[in-house]
Formats: sequence, structure tokens, C-alpha cells
Amino acid sequence: MALSIDGSRSEAQAIAQVCTELAAILAKADVILEHNSDQSIEWAAAQLPAYIAEDAQGNINGLLFDRASVSNAVGSLAQFRALMTNQAVAQGDHLGNINKLATAMPLR
Repeated sequence: MALSIDGSRSEAQAIAQVCTELAAILAKADVILEHNSDQSIEWAAAQLPAYIAEDAQGNINGLLFDRASVSNAVGSLAQFRALMTNQAVAQGDHLGNINKLATAMPLR
């Protein structure tokens, strides 16, 4: 199957759209990382901080994940920012950390 001019143009547009979305996500990650830092929330504190409520399952009250998962996701967002800004990054289950908090995306 030969690639058509329209096919390559369509592919270039799709790649540009994903790049635009990644740039927007990076901007959002910057904002939430700075805000989270300003709040000084100790998500992974050994003792439950008074400003966080947990349910009987250990999840943050009303949510489907715990504070350790939030802490891990914050670390993974920081790694994403580092990767996108040409800084050193560490290996880890960053996608798993993000998926724990993410809303499932519908299949197309």
C-alpha cells in the first residue's frame, strides 16, 4: 500500500495535535506541581496528617485511591516535567502511578 500525499498530511496533523496536547499537559503539570509544593501537603507522611481524611479502606475520603498513590503520582508528574524539559529522569512505574488516579479512557 503506497502512502498518499493526503495520508502523510493527515498523519502530520495528528502528530501536531498530540504535541499540542502534550504541551498543554506540561503546562498543567507545572501548575499543579507548584501549587502542591506551595501547599506543603505531606501525602506520604507516616502518620495521617490532620488535614487529610481517610475512609475505612485507607483511601482519601470520597476517593478511590490513597495518599501514597497521590504521592507517587506527584513524583511521576515531576518526572514527566523533567523529561519534557530535558532534565535527568529516573526509571519507575510512572504510567502505573498515573493510571491509579486517572479516569479510564473509553476505547475508540
